[in-house]
Amino acid sequence: MRARHFRLVGRFDGVAGAGVTIEPIAGGGFLFRVRPLRRRRSFDLPLEDVARAVIYDVVRAELRAKAREKAAARGARRRR
Repeated sequence: MRARHFRLVGRFDGVAGAGVTIEPIAGGGFLFRVRPLRRRRSFDLPLEDVARAVIYDVVRAELRAKAREKAAARGARRRR
């Protein structure tokens, strides 16, 4: 498999855009590389670490939303 490149629009490291490269590495894994637009430095992580971070953030957000709903329901019961 070849490396795949993508362009992102948004604010990254103070600049308006970034390039993402996903490339295969030895051992069957993939490397996730982000380089902010017009910057020399790139940030590299194994793709499995990126996926783990995304899942962690989504689960945390869901738990926070559930806690807010529970607190709102508890407050509604107290106001009666």
